[in-house]
Amino acid sequence: MNFLAHIYLSGNDTDLIIGNFIADGIKGKKYKKFSPGIQKGILLHREIDTFTDAHPIVRQSTKRLHKNYGHYSGIIVDILYDHFLAKNWSRYSDVPLEILC
Repeated sequence: MNFLAHIYLSGNDTDLIIGNFIADGIKGKKYKKFSPGIQKGILLHREIDTFTDAHPIVRQSTKRLHKNYGHYSGIIVDILYDHFLAKNWSRYSDVPLEILC
């Protein structure tokens, strides 16, 4: 659900951005049906998710919400992190957020 962060971490590579953006809907080895650039984006998305899901700060954030929101807590954390990234976008990119989205 953290689309903005995934797009940001793709740099300026259009195929990487597309793959990273659509990756949640591509299961297993179905990514191999796409062009090499999009495949790289899908695999990058999976690597980002693996890293962030295991990160102690993300785990702590999710744990804080889990009692009230159960398995939705991870989605809520993703949305919150994207919100903070959007709110502070000018610190991370010279491209205005309005143009990117």
